[in-house]
Amino acid sequence: MRKRFSEGSAIASTVVTGDDFDELEDTFQAFLAPDTVKLHTPAPTGFFDISQLSGLRIPGIDPNGLSVYEMTLDSDVVLHGEETPDAYTVVVTVTGSSQFLINDQDVPSRHVVTGPETRFRTGFEHPDILMLRVGKQLVADAMRERRGEAPTSTLRFDPAIVETSGMGQWITLLHTFSETAASGLFDRSPLAAAHFEKLLLHGLLDTQPHSLSGELAAEPSRPKSTAVRRAMTYCEEHAAEPVSIGELAMAARVSVRALQLAFRTELGLTPMEYLRRVRLDHVHQDLVAIAQGRAAGSVTDVALRWGFTHLGRFSGFYRETYGKLPSQTARLTA
Repeated sequence: MRKRFSEGSAIASTVVTGDDFDELEDTFQAFLAPDTVKLHTPAPTGFFDISQLSGLRIPGIDPNGLSVYEMTLDSDVVLHGEETPDAYTVVVTVTGSSQFLINDQDVPSRHVVTGPETRFRTGFEHPDILMLRVGKQLVADAMRERRGEAPTSTLRFDPAIVETSGMGQWITLLHTFSETAASGLFDRSPLAAAHFEKLLLHGLLDTQPHSLSGELAAEPSRPKSTAVRRAMTYCEEHAAEPVSIGELAMAARVSVRALQLAFRTELGLTPMEYLRRVRLDHVHQDLVAIAQGRAAGSVTDVALRWGFTHLGRFSGFYRETYGKLPSQTARLTA
């Protein structure tokens, strides 16, 4: 049995592996509402593995965090349970077969989202599964960032994930995140990891229908230019930290869509393009310092420090801005 993402990874952390299904059931007890978990198999043993690819290494769920797991089963398994009060779980079936019953309703999809206190029955047939676990508080914070105020109620996703163009692209993004996490790149650039996590979460909020989708779609009013100035100041003061479009909107005291409209109108840029320019300026200053002997390091070190993980795109952005490659700045500045 081959693990698609965690095999050969020095970063992935084994949660449980073996062939004793009682041990697998005990593991699910730690992740779900414990009194609700029941696991049935046609055979008493069969190989299984659950590995954690990203997130805080703790049992259960971090209510303020996001974690990704890969589960591989070399058997058929039926799992009954209930989600905890403080978590959402996205289940993506990579290979094999999955059938889901959510809150006593059949869900005709290979991929599902469960929310706080959701009851489920899942039938797996020799699957390889990706599971994204998101804390309830993290989702609430993301909604507050987007709208500038706390959500009016607990967000409830539609359980069935339909692979429309948007959700199909989001699932591809989850695969890319999992591969990148397993490679260890995120350990070298926590800033990039935080950005990718925000991209995953906000992408899910935008592409999977939920009970608060209408609040995200509400038209913004046109903001004053002071909102743009606040956002620019926030970019300059927090460039070395993970910054999302939602956080910029909160700093500017307007909604995300209002801030995007203001930046396009007043600067001809998106807020995140402006943030990238600020970070490129810091990169340039660091490379000049290396060239002048005032600092040590490499172009890669500097790029990762400021959240640029795709070195080819980074070089293109840098050359477009400064007219030369970053390596030329690091070597040739007098």
